[in-house]
Amino acid sequence: MITPATDEAVYGASRIKRVRRTKVELEEFRAQIYRLAEENKPCSCRQIYYLGIGTLWDKDTGGSRRNYNKVVYELGVMREAGDLPWGWITDATRYRRMPTMYNSWEEAAQRTAEHYRRDLWAMQPRHVEVWAESDSISGVIDPVTRSLGVGLFSCRGQASKTFVWSTTQEYRATGKPVTVLYVGDWDPSGLSISRSLHDRLREYSERWPITFSRVALTAADIGRGDLTSHAVNRQDKNYRRYADQCQGFGLDPDVATEVEALPPPVLRARLEERLYDLVDDVDQWNATLAAEESEKQGLFDRLMGGAP
Repeated sequence: MITPATDEAVYGASRIKRVRRTKVELEEFRAQIYRLAEENKPCSCRQIYYLGIGTLWDKDTGGSRRNYNKVVYELGVMREAGDLPWGWITDATRYRRMPTMYNSWEEAAQRTAEHYRRDLWAMQPRHVEVWAESDSISGVIDPVTRSLGVGLFSCRGQASKTFVWSTTQEYRATGKPVTVLYVGDWDPSGLSISRSLHDRLREYSERWPITFSRVALTAADIGRGDLTSHAVNRQDKNYRRYADQCQGFGLDPDVATEVEALPPPVLRARLEERLYDLVDDVDQWNATLAAEESEKQGLFDRLMGGAP
């Protein structure tokens, strides 16, 4: 008589002992996640994961997402329990389409006045925009670009030739020189995306004056050696050019860093400083801001004056 093989006999299964945190340890773990979120809000789940590497958890390796998934899970539990504000975690990769509607004429007037913005850059001698490698990092820097009235565009990987070409035509229509600030990863793909964008902007603009500047991550960021990094895949088609660029800066070509490793407050402060540095006419800037505040109230009064 032949006894059928069991799963254990076939696969050699053994018991797995999982180390579970005690209630006290779990509360402390969540308290540490809370502190990271509070110090860096708004930020993405991925940034919380990067900020905790080396202190709260190890970096996932070998294709594993175990620790990252744990961060996402705990952030979800904490927000659903009311232990962490939902607004602290941003997700710009998903959005919904919905028409703008109001409950009354007065509400429409109030919201219209609140959303009224003067174009702070209209009277400046240059046009300024910010480009980001991904939607996730766009959500982190949006508070800065929105506050300063600057266009923010997400490449979502390599930007299409059509989109870049149409963008250069819009730049020419402004009649002004253009400055593009870029935020992205320091890895073979990340440098390839920014390099391709830079080259296409220059090629399609037909010599229109466009200045392209990388805000993050930079060689200086990587050179400090204090950001969480990971090994580079040498099989990446962009590796050779990446290695050449790294060696030109005296950096290790077998190490890469994602922009999420840079603390969000640092990134936002740096971007804000760079944008303010691009304001050429400070007096005009301040005058435009003052006019905006006055016109908001005037707009509301005029709208309500015509209310039925």
